[in-house]
Amino acid sequence: MTYQDAYDQLLTLVDEIENEEVPLDDLPAKIRRATELITFCQQRLRAVEGEYQEIIEKMPKR
Repeated sequence: MTYQDAYDQLLTLVDEIENEEVPLDDLPAKIRRATELITFCQQRLRAVEGEYQEIIEKMPKR
């Protein structure tokens, strides 16, 4: 899964929950899924930030 896929899924879930489109019995599963997607996005952002920092540190200093 890509960051964009996870982010899009998360936006859809949030929209469904906010618009009360989720039956009460399905709400816990939707919230769990949203939590998983948030965790995935956070991890991906941290990984990209780490890669970015490595690239910057390897660049020749002027």
